[in-house]
Amino acid sequence: MVGITSPQQLETLRIYAAGQIGTRAAIERAGLHDYADLIIALSQNDLSLPRPAETAAHEARLARAQAILLPRLRHDD
Repeated sequence: MVGITSPQQLETLRIYAAGQIGTRAAIERAGLHDYADLIIALSQNDLSLPRPAETAAHEARLARAQAILLPRLRHDD
């Protein structure tokens, strides 16, 4: 069982769940061992995984994926 005991650890989880810090930073700041511990800690504290940041790079990848996939889904290829 992952023990999140300090307010600072919980705040780190909240910031991570909000997508404001990266995975590695969250693991280090919360004093966790690995990604599995991070997922468990989020779950134990009723927090969800963050959504990807809406950066220009993310938007470009999303547009590219849509351009490739949507025509195929429309035509059942």
